[in-house]
Amino acid sequence: MALTATGIGSGLDINTIVGVLVDAEKVPKEAIFDKTEETIDAKVSAIGTLKSALSNFQDALEKLKDGESLNQRSVSTGESTYLTATADKTSQSGSYNIQVEQLALAHKVAGTNVTDPTAAVGEGSLDLTVNGNSFSVNVGAADSLEDIAANINSAEDNVGVTATIITSDAGSRLVLSSDTEGTDSQISVVANDTTGSALNDMFGVGNLEELQGAQDSIVHVDGQKITSQTNEVTGAITGVTLNLTDADLSKTSTLKIELDTEAVKTNVQGFVDSYNSLINSIDKLTKYDSDKDEAAALQGDSMVRSIESQLRNMISDRVTVGSESVALYDIGIEADRYGKLSVNSSKLDSAIETNMAGIEGLFSTESTGLAVRLDDLVEGYVKTGGLIDSRNNAYTSDKQRLDSQREAFSLKMELLEARLFKQFNAMDLVVGKLNQQSSGIVNGLNSLPGVIKNSG
Repeated sequence: MALTATGIGSGLDINTIVGVLVDAEKVPKEAIFDKTEETIDAKVSAIGTLKSALSNFQDALEKLKDGESLNQRSVSTGESTYLTATADKTSQSGSYNIQVEQLALAHKVAGTNVTDPTAAVGEGSLDLTVNGNSFSVNVGAADSLEDIAANINSAEDNVGVTATIITSDAGSRLVLSSDTEGTDSQISVVANDTTGSALNDMFGVGNLEELQGAQDSIVHVDGQKITSQTNEVTGAITGVTLNLTDADLSKTSTLKIELDTEAVKTNVQGFVDSYNSLINSIDKLTKYDSDKDEAAALQGDSMVRSIESQLRNMISDRVTVGSESVALYDIGIEADRYGKLSVNSSKLDSAIETNMAGIEGLFSTESTGLAVRLDDLVEGYVKTGGLIDSRNNAYTSDKQRLDSQREAFSLKMELLEARLFKQFNAMDLVVGKLNQQSSGIVNGLNSLPGVIKNSG
């Protein structure tokens, strides 16, 4: 008799037996897979945290690399309405009396008025010149003032002229304004008619009206007269830019320039805080918790150890600034035995007062400045295709390899299960047949003459 269900012949629970045997091999291996995947995921997360910490540190370094943030100037003009000012690190502390005699003005000229700005004007071209530079605009037979203005403003070789249309009680006219103030930037127009004289009648000699004469600015600094083409005056005071806003020779504004010591302190403290934050992140990613007997994801990682080692070496280096050698300790930045930095305020104050050039040079000297070198170090790790990207690529490969191993192992377990079922089902058939044969023999013996059956 053929068996129709697993285990009927032998009476064994073959499904359970096979399940237990397969699990005995599968469960430990899957636990290893899970643990490996968990470790890879933890490392991917940790390396992302490290990259973020390095990038944040790099942001702080950017403020120090060029020295501007460390050598800032505070500028005051009181309540003056006549000028504002900015100063770079080359400016010297001081106070200046300033009178603005006149503002620079841009040249403005206008053609004759017409009744309808949308009507055709004439045919030919206009040659416009500003400060010796020229460009030409063609005027079509159907072109209106609006078309001419649009063509002037959109001309690729426009040398600094803006065209607008002003409509008044007298009609509409094309106004040409120089984009730059000063007498060097006066506008001249030559009208070239190909048909009739309409363009000359509007823009030619005697017809082009000057609405605003070009004018240079005049400012007096401590009684010394300075003339400038624009209202942005540079060079009058070293490192200072004056932006003139109004003029009255009888009014004096006081300009004060000082080293912005608070900005220096803020940026130095910002460097210290960002460095310590980076070290804290590294410590968390590499620590070993002896109480829990648990290691952080990057504990013992060679790349992280290398980063930390290079950072510690760099912050202890001295930088040659001019004829002297300067280190962080000299400006009041000290390191403890755990590698964390702190600021000695009184020592920093003294360095700011006596050696501002040394502070700036320590961080921003080209190639050797501390901020420059630290930025180069960090960039090698965080840039696209850098060392951290390479490490992430390695983790991705590990994950793909693990997925392949899982898939292969899963197939192996399916084959094992199929083989065990085949073997146990074969045994079940044999046992079933043996049981049938045994039953037949017993029945045959019982039916023999003279056999006394035990009634029982």
